[in-house]
Amino acid sequence: MVEKTLREHTHGSRQMILEAALRLAAERGYVGTTMALVRRATGLPPSSLYWHFPNKDQLLADALEHGYTRWHRAVPRWEETPRKGDLREGLLANLRRTTSDTRDANADWWRMGLMLALESGPTVGDGPRQRFLQIRTQTLAGFELWWSGAVDLPPAHIETLARLTLAAHDGLFIHVQTDAYAALDPLRQRLADGLAEVADHLRKQDPAAVPEDVDLPPATFEGRSSSREKLVAAALEVAAESGYEGASISRICAAAKLPASSVYWHFANKDDLFSAAVDDSYRAWSSAQSSWLPPSADCDWSTELPRMLKPLVASLRRLPPFLRIGLMLVLPKRPEPLPGRDRFLAVRLQSRADFAGWFRGALGDDAAEHAEEMASLVLVIADGLLFAEALDSADMPPATTSDLLARLVTATPIHAQMSH
Repeated sequence: MVEKTLREHTHGSRQMILEAALRLAAERGYVGTTMALVRRATGLPPSSLYWHFPNKDQLLADALEHGYTRWHRAVPRWEETPRKGDLREGLLANLRRTTSDTRDANADWWRMGLMLALESGPTVGDGPRQRFLQIRTQTLAGFELWWSGAVDLPPAHIETLARLTLAAHDGLFIHVQTDAYAALDPLRQRLADGLAEVADHLRKQDPAAVPEDVDLPPATFEGRSSSREKLVAAALEVAAESGYEGASISRICAAAKLPASSVYWHFANKDDLFSAAVDDSYRAWSSAQSSWLPPSADCDWSTELPRMLKPLVASLRRLPPFLRIGLMLVLPKRPEPLPGRDRFLAVRLQSRADFAGWFRGALGDDAAEHAEEMASLVLVIADGLLFAEALDSADMPPATTSDLLARLVTATPIHAQMSH
């Protein structure tokens, strides 16, 4: 009896520790989560923590696995779609199943994993990241299996469809974090249309064809001449290594080789510095992108849109600094948003407005609602592709990806009706 009680107590303590660690990591990232914070959150003595987990790296790896296992039990798996069935309806039903539970604590493992993709320095342990990569590999294999049963295509095309499906899931997750009132179903419907359209297009493509090369846009932020520019560049560099929590003023100044007083000459505080970093790096990134002015009336926008998207897709390979920092500010699940978050959301809204303006010019003023949805879908897939580059070494050629992205975004039937 005593032995049974002890086992139950030990199991309960371990569960409590895992829940607290997962919650803290979703709020603060890897660097900002410490064993001391976990101890305070659970009320357990240090000896209890180290009885179960030898170090923070092991604890957070197990916490991520714990969160995923709970989520996986609750979320239905993708149901098979017979090859003679309606591919679009099968996609839509499955997207609704697996993207409906992204706002609550059940998805904290997902949040934590994406945050790990943005923190890449030596202070970030390998355990949780490797665990998240294993989960992604399993998920990708599951999507490949589903697509193999749904369409008759070569393995290379099946892998492309699976990677786009995984990117769609990550992108929708980010979309919810940037807009708490986002209506996901219109985007799910467009994704179902788009993925079905891409599958149909790939039937006509040679999987062995070599895509054309696309020059990567120039580095998105290189200005380091003035002390202000050095501080902004150092803030981006340190945050890329250790996340927002780990990017202290002292570390930023050390990286910039400037005294701490120089920060307060240019910026009111750390938050002001990071808002400036978002602004400066966004302007540098934007200058290398296509000019999203509405197309002319005689423009063949079915060929123009892929051309417009190539610089955007190519830039994702370098993990643009404003996106890395901005997502670091958006992903943490805080009671109060991190300072700088609003600035990132503002530049994100500007990008969406630019995309929507282009689509309105192509579709006409009567299609304003659809232009907004299509612009949102560009951001969704771009976000997903960014994490594919950061985590999965997807190596999807920009020329091919921009063409598929254009087909995916413009595939909804009502668009086809308008174009006729």
